[in-house]
Amino acid sequence: MNRLRLLLGLGAFGVVGGGLSIWYGFRNEMCTVGTGVQSQCGPNIIFLIPGILLTLVGIGLLLMAYQRGSSSRSPPIDG
Repeated sequence: MNRLRLLLGLGAFGVVGGGLSIWYGFRNEMCTVGTGVQSQCGPNIIFLIPGILLTLVGIGLLLMAYQRGSSSRSPPIDG
């Protein structure tokens, strides 16, 4: 039960932290100065890539916690 709570906590932290990092990456765009009026703006890749990775790790931990939790609650199979 203690390990399950740890997985749930780390998974939730990963999803929330990654989501905030992705949001911050899109909020603070990086703009390159172009010639004349043309300037290209895009998401801040410094926050975007770690945010995506952290979100994926968090989702993986939550799925692992769900799998462990559902296997411990299932009744034993009579065979």
